[in-house]
Amino acid sequence: MSAILIGYDVESFAIGEGLARIPNHGMATALEPESCTKGLEVITAIHEDLGAPATLFVCGKTLLHNLPALRRAAANELFDIQQHTYSHVLFKPDDWRGGGFRQSTLEALEHEVQATSQLLERYLDVECIGLRTPHGYHLGVSDQPQALEMLWRSGIRFVSSWGRNGEGGNPTPFEHQPFWYESQGYPDLLEMPFQGWLDGTWFEQFGRDDADGYVQVLTAAVDEIAEKNLVYGVCFHDWAVLHYKEAERAWIRRFLEYALSKDIPVMSYKQYFESERARRELAMG
Repeated sequence: MSAILIGYDVESFAIGEGLARIPNHGMATALEPESCTKGLEVITAIHEDLGAPATLFVCGKTLLHNLPALRRAAANELFDIQQHTYSHVLFKPDDWRGGGFRQSTLEALEHEVQATSQLLERYLDVECIGLRTPHGYHLGVSDQPQALEMLWRSGIRFVSSWGRNGEGGNPTPFEHQPFWYESQGYPDLLEMPFQGWLDGTWFEQFGRDDADGYVQVLTAAVDEIAEKNLVYGVCFHDWAVLHYKEAERAWIRRFLEYALSKDIPVMSYKQYFESERARRELAMG
């Protein structure tokens, strides 16, 4: 069954100056003090108007600097809250735009994941079972056995980490579909790739003002997954809705309206995980 999983990486104030200050890149918006609050206001308006659910993958550092905004989001029944590590650390090295981003140690990753889950429980009363890895990678974390064990031990039951093509960039092919990490020894840990074009990556490559072009890309993706009966894991960003002027240009809103008009289920990542877990349990008897 086709499905569209909506996820926002909520990472303002957490992605670090090294990443945010890549020359002439929109990520610098993530350093602005009110970027998370303003971004969530735009996101909330869209989803409330359309009645569409979504997952907010929140960095722990972002949470601590934006508690009122994220408490409002957690109280909204349309939003599921999961995590994006504490300070946007990497599970695998990345050379995106020549940045030379380093992989964090297993000890650092474990601290970041567990600390963020604790913060979500303490401040939002959220039991965190899902994680989106910063950056995303070809193969996800399927080739990182120690990281998989750490995620499982830390209470993570679904992860969205496969977000690059074989060349390490976008777009990520839709042939990469959700799967259980059964062959790695974790039959109850689900991977949900995020495919297609990331918002910031597309706008920076093809034109920061070309919202219409991005809508064409997004709606074409809807048509493709409907035709092939696939799952589309979407990844947008809180800072991107500001920098690329979603409130004025409506690239997310138009994409969601199109998806809903096609009667394709629009779900949060947690909703999809729960549906797949139930289907798996039913099949196993």
